[in-house]
Amino acid sequence: MSFKPWMLGTLDEAGYNGIRDEHIDKVADRLLATGQTEIDRAAFDDACRSCGIRSDLFTQDDLDRLQDRLNP
Repeated sequence: MSFKPWMLGTLDEAGYNGIRDEHIDKVADRLLATGQTEIDRAAFDDACRSCGIRSDLFTQDDLDRLQDRLNP
């Protein structure tokens, strides 16, 4: 199967090629915008979904980086 450039971009944007700082920043910004001080799994999943990022692709290291971004 051959992929078109836009398909590869979509896969990358969703995090299939790994979660990068830009993914973490998008999710962190979305979570911070809610004003919540306690983030549960449902809020995390919702933030990821609204950013077009697969939440199940986050590793523990990615979640730790997200936590660092949320709690500087």
